Amino acid sequence: MIRPFRGESGQSLVEFSMVLPLLVLIVLGIAETGYALLEQHVVTKLSREGSNLISRDVSLQDATSAMKTMKTRPVDFDNGSRLIFSVVKKVATTGTPNYDKVILYQRYEYGTLSAASALKTKGAATFGGAPNYEAPNSDSNTNLQIANVPASLVLASGGMAYVTEVYTKYNLITPLDRFGITLPTKLYSIAYF
Repeated sequence: MIRPFRGESGQSLVEFSMVLPLLVLIVLGIAETGYALLEQHVVTKLSREGSNLISRDVSLQDATSAMKTMKTRPVDFDNGSRLIFSVVKKVATTGTPNYDKVILYQRYEYGTLSAASALKTKGAATFGGAPNYEAPNSDSNTNLQIANVPASLVLASGGMAYVTEVYTKYNLITPLDRFGITLPTKLYSIAYF
């Protein structure tokens, strides 16, 4: 019987201690990525549901009430999330400054998280009150024109698109930030109907 050298068990311990931090980092990264993907999926599903609601002629106020009841982890509009409903319209009224332009026709925002819509208007826009939050003088107020119309958004004259944006805080479940790995602190999804 051959007896191992005494130093071999020490060598294995040293090799294991060198590889362990890397293995822990990989396992934490896999866990964090899976958790982030799950939460992003929830945010995406909620944004699609919001656009589906407002596309069915539900008032923005009623859609907001419905979305508040649909809250699920990680989205809680009363604590760390934001909901932005927008209705964009291609103006069909000839002879008006906004004729054949895509404008922001309705907008309502709800939630505690500080976040801005990805749809930017050319100027300051104001909207009426509940239940529909419509822009006054939408045919003539050039501030309502959307400055960054997505190329994929093609509307017929008089057509509308219903947009829901959902933002939420992302809380880490692992201490990856202590290793110098930066991860997003907000999750975001936008849906067009």
